[in-house]
Parts: sequence; structure tokens; C-alpha cells
Amino acid sequence: MQHDFSFYPSHQLALCILTGHGAAVGALIFVPMPKAALVLLLIVLMWSAIYYVLRDARLTLEGAWVAMRLEDNRVIFFNRNGDESTGKLLRSSVVTPHLVILNIVLPGRRSGRSVVLMPDSMDEESFRQLRVVLKWGVALAA
Repeated sequence: MQHDFSFYPSHQLALCILTGHGAAVGALIFVPMPKAALVLLLIVLMWSAIYYVLRDARLTLEGAWVAMRLEDNRVIFFNRNGDESTGKLLRSSVVTPHLVILNIVLPGRRSGRSVVLMPDSMDEESFRQLRVVLKWGVALAA
């Protein structure tokens, strides 16, 4: 059986990303290190925060996944350009009432990718259907 879902930009996910990066910046300030290293790490953290907010929360970068199709044994993600990425869901994926974390293995890649979906990432009924399908209706890879 096939289920299609579209994603919206998520203010909640952007807040979580910025909060996590802010906490990392706050912790770095108390670490004794040369100023040049601190500045470099702060630049990297700033770049990381901007990149993940634009890609995962705002869905504005070309590589942002904006829709997905769940089929019996695979998941297909569609990015802003219309390109498809097919993979398998891992058992380490998390489904809760307020958060869905999809851990995906993509063929031909060493590392997988995680997709975080918050309740404001899609309409309420679609989010509920996604949680039900993931909890009861999709075969997960080991």
C-alpha cells in the first residue's frame, strides 16, 4: 500500500535546531582554548545552524526533502527539484505524538540520513496518518 505525505516549513523544528546550536555555543564559551580555535568553531556552528534551518526546517535549499511516499518496504523522498531518493526505514526510527524521526538508509551511501518531522511539518490529519502508518503499517529494515 502506498501513502503520500507533503511537508511544510516547520517553526518548531527551526526553534529546536537554533536552541541546540545555541547550547553548543554556550558550552564552547566556557572551554579553555585559543581565541582562533573558538572563533573557527563558532563560525562552523553558525554555518551549521543556518544550513540545517534552511534545509530541514524552512525547506528552501535544493536538497530539502519536501514530500515522501511510503510503500511496503521502502520510502521515497522528493526534493525541491523533483529528484527522488529511495531508501529503507530503520528500526531506530522514532514515532511519538509530538515528534517523528525517520532514520533512512540510502543505497550507495555510507551513512544514512535522518528526517525530523514536527506537528507543524504537515497538516494535523496527515501527521496522525503518518504516525499510524509508521507504527503499524510499514516494514522496517533491521
